Amino acid sequence: MSTLTQTQLVMILLTTLIRIPKSNPFLQSAFALHRPSLIRSNQISQKQHFHGAEVRTSLFSIINSSATTENIPWKNSSTEEDTRLKSRNKRFRQHVNPLAAKFQQPTTLSPNWPNEFYSTPCLPLFLDIGCGKGGFLLSYATHGNDADDYNFLGLEIRPSVAEYAQSRVSKHGLDGKLSFVGCNANVDLDRLLTEYHRETRGGKLGQVCIQFPDPHFKKRNEKRRVVNKELVSCLIRHCQSGVRVLIQSDVKEVFDDMRIKFREFGEGYFEDIVEDIEKYLEENPLGIMTEREISVLEQDLPVYRTLFVRTDLVAE
Repeated sequence: MSTLTQTQLVMILLTTLIRIPKSNPFLQSAFALHRPSLIRSNQISQKQHFHGAEVRTSLFSIINSSATTENIPWKNSSTEEDTRLKSRNKRFRQHVNPLAAKFQQPTTLSPNWPNEFYSTPCLPLFLDIGCGKGGFLLSYATHGNDADDYNFLGLEIRPSVAEYAQSRVSKHGLDGKLSFVGCNANVDLDRLLTEYHRETRGGKLGQVCIQFPDPHFKKRNEKRRVVNKELVSCLIRHCQSGVRVLIQSDVKEVFDDMRIKFREFGEGYFEDIVEDIEKYLEENPLGIMTEREISVLEQDLPVYRTLFVRTDLVAE
């Protein structure tokens, strides 16, 4: 016989809002299992009964606490060994819905972020939005011609993938130089960049990459794409004049959508270095490629890319 979690039990009780029937031994046993912990956490009193109007406040309190503890994907309790085993024994999920309630929760940051992760916190930040397993930033931080000029930060919405990327930092000798954060960029980007600027006493955003993001092909899912008006507006506020934003994809429709949004929502603030909207950069201007880019080019397939450069127009 399966066991109900606390949240499942609460949802059943909320649905029925009646006294637990004695004729249902499974539900009786599930309630008996969780009742002591609920009493200890003051979520119900010794005399409270699960029926009628008396239950509503307690049940919603339990649901809220359960959502707080069970539904936040960014709570990182995994050890490096846990992450290594996960990466060996299962494939990472390829797609998530960034609009799902749990992915709308702010990420959990270390109290000392970013200073404990960067040896020279005042350096400009090289930001990779949607970094995946982190291969691009690991390569750039190691081999990039101007790598010494930056600290590196990768954002990844899939928590287990972000954990795996972070586990690779020490192996590449990049502690104090590179960090990965599991988060939804459309929720946390402004907060992260604001904290980086404040906590590092003036650290700026130096360069941005958005490479091969989840295409969310279906028309009804286009709203899930990472580049939207809010993201462009956030980058406008945090990018100083001359900061470059590289966007690229192997899906033309996805690339064109990103490009149009930067042109439309960033008009006057970002300049596309390729003026003709029907043309693209033929070569990667950074000199370091992502795993996806390498794979696509090896198949002799096109990659669509361009660079936007922040103008000196002051954000309102």
